[in-house]
Amino acid sequence: MLRAVKYTILGCCILLGLQLDLSAQYITGATMGSYSGVNSGIVNPALMTNSRYYVDANVFSTGFFVQNNYAYLSRDEYRFSNFLLPGYQYPLHDKDYGQGERPAYTLENKNRKDIHSNYMVMGPSVMVAVNDHAFAFHTNFRQMNTLRDLPYDMANYFYYSLDYKPQHGYEYEHRDPIKFATLTWSEIGFSWAYMFHKYDRDRWSLGVSAKFLLGHAGGYVYMDNLTYFTPDDNNVYVRNMNGEAAYSLPIDYATNEVSGSKFKGYGMGFDLGVSYIHTVKGHSNIKYRRLCQQRYEEYKFKFGLSLMDIGWIRFNDEAMKYHYDNVSGAWEQVDTLKQYYDNLAFISEDVNSRFFEDPDDALVANKFSMYLPTSLGMQLDYRWRKNWFVSSSVRLPISYAKGQLRSPAGFMVSPRLETQVFEIGMPFTLYDFQQPMLGAYLRFYNFTVGTDNLSGFLNLTNHYGFNVYFSFKISLIKNHCKRKLPRFCVDK
Repeated sequence: MLRAVKYTILGCCILLGLQLDLSAQYITGATMGSYSGVNSGIVNPALMTNSRYYVDANVFSTGFFVQNNYAYLSRDEYRFSNFLLPGYQYPLHDKDYGQGERPAYTLENKNRKDIHSNYMVMGPSVMVAVNDHAFAFHTNFRQMNTLRDLPYDMANYFYYSLDYKPQHGYEYEHRDPIKFATLTWSEIGFSWAYMFHKYDRDRWSLGVSAKFLLGHAGGYVYMDNLTYFTPDDNNVYVRNMNGEAAYSLPIDYATNEVSGSKFKGYGMGFDLGVSYIHTVKGHSNIKYRRLCQQRYEEYKFKFGLSLMDIGWIRFNDEAMKYHYDNVSGAWEQVDTLKQYYDNLAFISEDVNSRFFEDPDDALVANKFSMYLPTSLGMQLDYRWRKNWFVSSSVRLPISYAKGQLRSPAGFMVSPRLETQVFEIGMPFTLYDFQQPMLGAYLRFYNFTVGTDNLSGFLNLTNHYGFNVYFSFKISLIKNHCKRKLPRFCVDK
């Protein structure tokens, strides 16, 4: 059973392009500053009303993030610069158990294991500020994989297969849910932010985003009870299991070839946000006729509260949903199945035949829903002196469904130096409130590049993850109009 679940999960990940080497976790340099413009809607749509730009067009922004607490690359063997060398081969070492080689080492503790990967591409997007309003159109491509609360014994079997001899002869019982979810989707959205209250130096803004979601692929496995026994490296006995699994992928399940529609499901998503800004000077009620005449109001500090990624995608094209209620089964001579466990059609039929007399009894629906990684966010940005700022944010995941992605919790604080031409910051992140990470980013005019995990580039520690992001935009700054010539006049 463990091998079946392993190949089901890993098979989905491989077919969807998962690489265990986002959007990025916070992409601090592209979202938190006063020059972030349309990108600020990634963390809170209400923050758009305080942009230094009256037009901000994103040409291309992307971020990639992966982190786990089980396997790591050794700092003694890993050099990021080596990957730039032609023909470089990463050093491998023999597994501690069984045959074969592996690039990573494993952490020897019995805590539950988590893996999170997140990839995002922000396509053509534009924001326009009109006095107290800000409007934005945005496009995104996103791919996320989350594996949560995996027991230590199962992590060992996934990594070493059944060759992990220290666990032979023991019966393991897990009553806490084990959750895996993967989702690939595109977004087409509109955002609106409005500064609804101004008094003296106080500014209050409200923002909302509505997104049409196109699901390319999705799947999840949820087990809330599992008891199994492995006497040796070739037999598995499942005493009891409760759970469900579902998937919808743009492939032929029997051949693994890409086929069918590019869109397997559709849905909607929403973001909500509110922000408070305390400005340096008093308020102004001037309504500017020309967008370029708008003035940016310097602030002493600003605070934001947001509810992000409320939404779902309904899959009904080549969708399979299975349910297991107090079932039991056995896998004997597991090694003989290796050559057949290479496609989802065979895996699904074989797994279900172990639990039911008729494998079709496990299939309960040809449609299912997956839910976005809803989170509650808080942002704070404080102006220490003229061009020096300190920003911080907290993100708390909100889980409410079995087939739901989960963004890790986290805390971030980042000092930065910010000017129109140049910006530099060093964010410190506490990933999932457990793993500390130090990052750095640099913006030159409208190009930003950075990472929230600098150790991956400087080889400071063992590497449990990797993170990088960059952004390129075309922007028009407020209070900067070209000279308007009189009619019929010629400029010499």
